[in-house]
Amino acid sequence: MLGSVEFVHNLDVMHDGLSELATLSLQLQNRSISLWNANTCIERTIRVLNSMANQPGPRSEEASHACVNLIFKDVPLINYAKIPKINSGQFFRSLSNNMHSRLFTFQASNTASSGNTFKNKYEDLLKDMEVLEPKSWPDNCDIQFGDKNIRRLTATFQVDERSTVQGFREYKDTRVISSISPLNPLLVAIKTIAISSSECERTFSAMNNTVTFERNKLTTQHISSLLFIQCVGPPVIAFNPANYVKSWILNGRRYANELCCPKRQLKNCDNYSQLWNLLNEDV
Repeated sequence: MLGSVEFVHNLDVMHDGLSELATLSLQLQNRSISLWNANTCIERTIRVLNSMANQPGPRSEEASHACVNLIFKDVPLINYAKIPKINSGQFFRSLSNNMHSRLFTFQASNTASSGNTFKNKYEDLLKDMEVLEPKSWPDNCDIQFGDKNIRRLTATFQVDERSTVQGFREYKDTRVISSISPLNPLLVAIKTIAISSSECERTFSAMNNTVTFERNKLTTQHISSLLFIQCVGPPVIAFNPANYVKSWILNGRRYANELCCPKRQLKNCDNYSQLWNLLNEDV
């Protein structure tokens, strides 16, 4: 079965599809990605899958060449009729349709177009965010271009309208967003929108590494503190422990090199000396 033409064909079709989905997953896990950029990445992947339905991907071309020559990676291939071949066009179209049906802008067939208020609000939100991308601006755009979109965004995220609009106008003149401080509150508010569950998954992974069978007596407060340090705390090279050491000492705790602390007392081991002698005897 592994050396059949059908298996190689199906494997390469699946490889092309999963490669695109893996690339999209890594893009959505980026902490700095915004909602508009995430939606753009998803729509781009949908277009790529639709294109693969008509034009085969890189792996599919290699598989087609191998199936014609009946050899793949120096392995001779045979026809094995018991394995059905995947229709690549139907597969990629189905994959694209399933991804499109999970977009927030998707309109279900059983829902009235006038009743889906969430879809309309989401589409308006994406259109308002689009004006923050210079590539969406027309050539020689008017100075008031996008002001209405910015005002709606300020009302949605509850930031100052006047300073944000002035900052956006300055942004259209300079096209350098990093130097415009009045626009920062809106940009920060937009970046707080979670576009995936990757942060939750990172936290659960960190918790599984922290709460082990050997450390199962940690309290909820200690687990929360350890997870906070591990997930959002600075790296060791950027951590300055001086303030925490001073706070530890001022609270009456001992130094690390304290010599006047109680010494550990050894347990009385005489009760086990006879047993140890017995175990040390030759068998």
